[in-house]
Amino acid sequence: MAKIQDEDAIYDEVNIVPMLDLAYVLIVVFILMATAQVSGIELDLPQASNRQTLEVSQTQAISVAASGEVYLNGAPTTVPELDEAMRARFAENPEVPVVIRGDTATDYGKVMEVLDVVKGVGITKIGLPAEKPAA
Repeated sequence: MAKIQDEDAIYDEVNIVPMLDLAYVLIVVFILMATAQVSGIELDLPQASNRQTLEVSQTQAISVAASGEVYLNGAPTTVPELDEAMRARFAENPEVPVVIRGDTATDYGKVMEVLDVVKGVGITKIGLPAEKPAA
């Protein structure tokens, strides 16, 4: 049976349900925005049957388009600018994960150039995502 309090009485309990609702909404918005940042460039990824995922929170997404253009988190960049940006991110967090996405039609040498930049900085958490083949 619910207790009925006098209007002048002090509340001895706090209703946290509205705060939890707000927290859930903020989590959903954060997840949607983080997903939208990584998947901004349209690429045709190569097929792979076994793949692992990295944390999305601080993951740096490097994309190499079919034309050879390089993108860092969806923004166009050059290889020297990428080197500077990766050095800055590595200085902030030596454990920063990087995902290098290369279109299947892109030049293999361009992807290797990007990979050399990332490894040259000292980053060891590197992912090369691929799509599962259609069953």
